[in-house]
Amino acid sequence: MSHIYGDKRIAAHLNEDGYHPRSSKHGSKQCQYFLADLAVESELFEEAAQAGEIVYQEDYTVGEGQDRWNTDLVIGPPSNDSVQVPVDSEVPIAEGEPEQIWLAIDAKSVMTEHGKARRNRQRDINSFADIMHSHHPGAVTGGIILINTADRFRSPLREEGDITKHDRIDQLVQGTIEIFRTIERAQGDVSPNVDAVGCIVVDHTNIDDGEKTQLVTDPPAPQPGDIVYYHKFLSIIAETFEERWLIGDPPQIESPADTDDLSVALDHAVIELAYYTKSLGDEIEEEVTEETVERIEEQLGTIEGLIDEIHRRHGE
Repeated sequence: MSHIYGDKRIAAHLNEDGYHPRSSKHGSKQCQYFLADLAVESELFEEAAQAGEIVYQEDYTVGEGQDRWNTDLVIGPPSNDSVQVPVDSEVPIAEGEPEQIWLAIDAKSVMTEHGKARRNRQRDINSFADIMHSHHPGAVTGGIILINTADRFRSPLREEGDITKHDRIDQLVQGTIEIFRTIERAQGDVSPNVDAVGCIVVDHTNIDDGEKTQLVTDPPAPQPGDIVYYHKFLSIIAETFEERWLIGDPPQIESPADTDDLSVALDHAVIELAYYTKSLGDEIEEEVTEETVERIEEQLGTIEGLIDEIHRRHGE
């Protein structure tokens, strides 16, 4: 039986179970489909998974306080030796607690009210990658974005019969995809930026009227070779994961929080400041949050403290 990839499978899942913005079910399904796809895409990944050398965990929390983030999927070496690799399972890798995080995936969606939602999802992906790399600098990070191109949509959070209608939906979807096409990427380097983003476009009304949910493959959906095309996303994640963690010796990467290297700490603080400054610039066009302002002030204080320490160590 030939493999059915996750972009087609998530459309079938939505057709069967619908979509609820407060449910994590569709995101969990997307991550499980991704695991199966990655095992097909990468023989090295499949071999490591079947040997019990790597495990996965969903809903993984990294960080604390303002830097706390609930990540949909993480993969890494197991924290114990008792790994039971599943047999004849849709998910070809054991579930367990990773000792280290080698790969992290966040699954997001833009199903309605695209103009507002897409900017929020852009900030989500940037924040996810930044926070994950703050605690696990070597982790390969990826985002899967489910985008709806239906010109009408029923949200279960609204009253029965309250249907949202979208004008110029093709333009909205095209603009949303462009945001994730141009998002800053790590390009294979160990970097605070996300490694890859894949966009899956569906036509899903969320209305029980017999109209079938479809995977959209024609424009404005990404085309083969596009950096946000789902299969291209898979190949980038597979290649980066193999080269960083499965081929040769794994990299020795210290967390900026644990290092005495002032150069590393300063680089990290400047990257954090640049990210929050960009976030503030985006918010100025919509609504400025106190949290972003506080993070900039906090990061400025961190940089000032590092400069004082540099003066103390190297000043006359």
